[in-house]
Amino acid sequence: MRTDGHVRNLAGNRRFRHLLAVRLTSQAADGMFQASLALSVFFNPALGETSDPFRYAAAVALLLGPYSLLGPYVGTVLDRFSRRNLIGGANFARAALMVVICLTLAGGFNWSWVLCAMIVLAANRFVLAGLGASHPQVVPPGDLVTANSLASTLGALAYGLGLATTGVAKLLDSGVSYSMLALAAGLGYLASALIVGASFHRPDLGPPEGQSPTGGLWKGIAQTSAGMWEGFKHLGRRKGPALVMAVQGLHRFLYGIVFIIAIALFMGFFWDMQSDPARTTTISWLLVLAVLGNVGVLAAALSTPRATRVWGPKNWIVILMALCAVVVGALAGAMVPVMFAVAVLLVNIASQGLKITVDTSIQRGVEDAFRGRVFSVNDTVYNVGYLAGLFAAALLVPEDGYAPGTLVGVALAYGLICVGYAYLARDEAPYDSQTWSPAATEARPTTSP
Repeated sequence: MRTDGHVRNLAGNRRFRHLLAVRLTSQAADGMFQASLALSVFFNPALGETSDPFRYAAAVALLLGPYSLLGPYVGTVLDRFSRRNLIGGANFARAALMVVICLTLAGGFNWSWVLCAMIVLAANRFVLAGLGASHPQVVPPGDLVTANSLASTLGALAYGLGLATTGVAKLLDSGVSYSMLALAAGLGYLASALIVGASFHRPDLGPPEGQSPTGGLWKGIAQTSAGMWEGFKHLGRRKGPALVMAVQGLHRFLYGIVFIIAIALFMGFFWDMQSDPARTTTISWLLVLAVLGNVGVLAAALSTPRATRVWGPKNWIVILMALCAVVVGALAGAMVPVMFAVAVLLVNIASQGLKITVDTSIQRGVEDAFRGRVFSVNDTVYNVGYLAGLFAAALLVPEDGYAPGTLVGVALAYGLICVGYAYLARDEAPYDSQTWSPAATEARPTTSP
């Protein structure tokens, strides 16, 4: 079946359009908020101008650490309570916290807004995991690949638009404060909460009636360890999804290393303090990288559905990891800004293509009763792998970011992942691109009321 037919089906699916609107408003707000925080850390004169890879890694870890460690508990909640209520409640709470952040951010470093920022980002775990686990409730099985492509890609584009809005405001010296940008992000979170509340009834996004675990929330939290072990055992019976999730975790580790190298280079080795004391060129290049990253995300959305149907999802993963190996190897030989711009485009194609395939593998190969937990496990591996890569880079990369040897090592690691996955998954694709697993067949969406 052609991809454009799936797009037409989704365009006519009112429930999918509403769920997509929830994602877009939420992720655009994420972009504005996170960019305002990042710029206040990286370009804050009060913190000094020294390029320090450990400082960059620590700043990201401080904000993403709680988000990443919440994974198992989010799964327990998603499998036990209405996902519609959780998504709406998380975004409404984030909108309220934006008011506190708006009032305290202007005063510089303050633990009040740092704590609120950590809670805002942790709540994002409920939103993104809940949206991913809800797709099979609103999309027919045959349209899931394209739905994942559209949702994750348009969501990433909305996030990038939020980032760019903040970056342009900083670049143009518009006078708009980071506090006002945070308040604008709060309006986005509020809009997302109102959309999900108005568009869906309580049970519409799952879990299905009668399939939720019994007992209250605290009992569920107490049983999290046992429940997560059941989720791992469930994955053990589904080698295809488990292998591709492992590949994504390793990719995120290597991605974190390359991220720190790129930031350190543009903040150090590529920066000329004499000719650009205000770092205008640095900010301009970072905006270019953000735009190209989103172009790569869009290209992955257009190519992944067709590629997985023509070559199969397993071969597509092998191709993407081989692409990363070649691109990072080329970076080691030509460490100039233009090469990093090209690399961002290509690596984001690979990263988003891999993510779409992993999401579809979980949706097709995991029963709905386990799907929330498995999505949360996947998100935890995704983020913990990234954080581990950041701190590994902080130990390996010099202050100015010039580390061609480290890039060679990353390229070789991608090559090993490519070969290892091709061997281990020779009989276990992430999912069958032609037919549906029994789990996916059982998880057909319910009729709209």
